[in-house]
Amino acid sequence: MDTITTGIGGALLARALPEETRGPAGVWAVTLAAVLPDADVFANFLTSEPLARLAQHRSFTHSLVGVVVMAPILALLLRRFGPDKRYRRLLALVLLGLAWHLFTDLATSWGTQVFYPFTRERVVWDLLFIVDFAFTAILLLPQLLAWTYRQPAGAVRRGALIWLFLVSFAALVISTVAPIFEVGFRWELLAWLAALLAGLLVVPRLRDWGFRQSRATFCRLGVATLAVYLGLCAVAHFAALGQVEKFAAARGLTVEARAALPQPLSPFRWSGLVLTPEGVYQSWFNVLEGATPDFEFYPSAQNEYVARAKELDNVKTYLWFARFPVARYRPRSFGGRRVHIVEWSDRRFASFRGRNSPFSFRVTFNEEGEVLQQGFPSD
Repeated sequence: MDTITTGIGGALLARALPEETRGPAGVWAVTLAAVLPDADVFANFLTSEPLARLAQHRSFTHSLVGVVVMAPILALLLRRFGPDKRYRRLLALVLLGLAWHLFTDLATSWGTQVFYPFTRERVVWDLLFIVDFAFTAILLLPQLLAWTYRQPAGAVRRGALIWLFLVSFAALVISTVAPIFEVGFRWELLAWLAALLAGLLVVPRLRDWGFRQSRATFCRLGVATLAVYLGLCAVAHFAALGQVEKFAAARGLTVEARAALPQPLSPFRWSGLVLTPEGVYQSWFNVLEGATPDFEFYPSAQNEYVARAKELDNVKTYLWFARFPVARYRPRSFGGRRVHIVEWSDRRFASFRGRNSPFSFRVTFNEEGEVLQQGFPSD
């Protein structure tokens, strides 16, 4: 999950706690701990290896061992430089924030080395898209509502500003993200979202209910809504995975891996994938439509150059990361010399039909089988 969302979620969890439980630094402690594991991205600047980000990101700082190491250190720093001197309370708050970060990352389809350094296996739950706008909205809106209804004076102005900001952001998402992923959203969706947001902002005004509630109450309602949303995603994932397994069984495929991966902008849109020795079958479908998904086959090349590429350390790292790799082979001639190009892509990142994955790795050989170039293609 993106760092901003995990930070917003950490603040929501802290504010949902009783004030005497979280103490004077509770929000800062949980929020800081919730974003701390992503500090491993700075390790990318310390190496020139092209695949360092894949190997280092979501490893130690995203593991259970990392939580055990980081939590007492961060709690000590917060006690030393913060207003709260109760170490046990700070430690518990930091553990909450770190656990929240691990949970949000495990829920996506990227993969997290949660048991590092004992194993580098990437654990995935495939419940949420890497950037889930509905998930983020559920975390953010209760806190905005609490700010809106903190006092009667200025509530209308604060609510109007929030509505304008969120509707503008929704319009930006629909106009840019939806066409890229060929979701087919209409502008009627924006009107529906605008009306829903207006209703959510106005309902607490009835009988002045919102002004009588504490910020913790709004945040607890947000946590409850989050639990319902995650349950909905889990049910949808179960249904989507059932469609994938039904297809594989009907075809009698030799399955090396299978998954149902969440797609952007809706908890009901999924991509089904089946990895076989010959290649990958993939489909995009909506679990509410009930129709049998139409799977497309993406064959994986198999020849001596593909076999040679598999022996390279960088390719091994890429294939360790890729869940549904497909190899393509292309011979080409440059300046009278023939070269052989092997390019891998991970079909889990091909989020729309008819497009190649934007995340691929290429190896170029000369006629003698020597490596001329390897890395992420720029074209």
